Order: sequence, then C-alpha cells, then structure tokens
Amino acid sequence: MARDRSPIDAESRVRIGRIVVRGEFGPLLAAALPECEIAALSGETHVTARVRDEAELFGVVGRLRDLGASIVSLSIDP
Repeated sequence: MARDRSPIDAESRVRIGRIVVRGEFGPLLAAALPECEIAALSGETHVTARVRDEAELFGVVGRLRDLGASIVSLSIDP
C-alpha cells in the first residue's frame, strides 16, 4: 500500500545549503537568486539556500557559476 506524503514530510526534508563566493555581489546576486539569502562580508558573498537535496544545491551553484562567481566553499547541513 502506497503512503501519501504530507506537506509536513516534504518540509522536514528541507536542508540548508551554504555557499561562499569570492567578491561582494550584492543586489545583482539577490536579483538572480531571489529564493536565497545573500550577505556580502569582507570581500566574500555568503549565499544561504533552502534545498531538498544536493541536486537542487548544485542547481544554485550552476547559476552562480553562470554569473561568473568563483566558489570558495560549499556545504549542506544534514
């Protein structure tokens, strides 16, 4: 018997992806990634994204690379 997944089940699988890129992108990056939180600090830009899995996180990374961003670090909370 198949079990229906409730919205609570889907929400519980949301993870936090953290990406740091070289340079301070500011409003340009915020406009390109409206679903992410953006903070420019000391020559780097910190991007926080709520993602369901690594594939979704790498989708955000791909969009950053399309903008010419150089990735400094990448992590996903368990």
